[in-house]
Amino acid sequence: MIRLVASDMDGTLLNRFGKISSLNIAAIEALRRKNINFVVCTGRSFADASLPLKEAGISCDIICMNGAAVFDSRGRQMRKQPLLKKQVNRILSICRPFSVLYDFMTEEGSCTTSTMEEFRKSFEDKIFLPMVSDEHTYESIVQRFHFTTEEVILGSSWDIYKMSVVHEDPEVLKQIRFSLEMEEGISVASSAPSNLELTHIRAQKGSALMEYAANTEVRPREILAMGDSENDLSMLNLPLGYTIAMGNATELIKRKARLITRSNDEDGVAVAIDALILSEAAAVY
Repeated sequence: MIRLVASDMDGTLLNRFGKISSLNIAAIEALRRKNINFVVCTGRSFADASLPLKEAGISCDIICMNGAAVFDSRGRQMRKQPLLKKQVNRILSICRPFSVLYDFMTEEGSCTTSTMEEFRKSFEDKIFLPMVSDEHTYESIVQRFHFTTEEVILGSSWDIYKMSVVHEDPEVLKQIRFSLEMEEGISVASSAPSNLELTHIRAQKGSALMEYAANTEVRPREILAMGDSENDLSMLNLPLGYTIAMGNATELIKRKARLITRSNDEDGVAVAIDALILSEAAAVY
């Protein structure tokens, strides 16, 4: 019996316009009526994850920034695991020769060391934040970022929960990734061909989900998890009741997941919830 449903956001719960469909909303509400918990597991910050949920009228706990922080439905922080400053220094040292763009997710919001001109071009070319380019205009995104310098970032007392390294050339990212994966204690994942997502090794969706489940006395086989990209792999590799790949998921995710549902633009989350939890056949099973 499933007691907890965990869903990624971009490419999974959200459609290409960053919205939660009416069928997905109805499925989540049906879970609530059955006393089945629903939690979001996302690479987004808490603030960015909260907006589409609030718009849809959904109140739930949020595992955000790939597991670097967990917030309850009232916005209270339940867990945090930022990168160590020495890890941030090493990441910067490895990336400097390649002229990458950065998104530092901090407790003060997102920061970047790029110029506004670099940021605009990268966003409009769908290189920086490609998964939200259909959801937002440049003007709506740029106001969420602090434009700063490496010196300010490193000299601040801010916790850095997650770093995204962005470059238009996958071969450059491949070189960077090879070096970063040699570093102790850093988790490297990706949510798009143009980025790498870097967190502390103890800040991954899978480990954060397991800790969350243990705290709510839910066993792995009582969990259904859904995702579409590599940063979901740590939870879809777990021995859960069901692991679901979206119809639009990468081939890697489709190979690793137990089942495949419809795409994020075809209410794939609702289809999976209905078939595996809400239907009469699921109830009998």
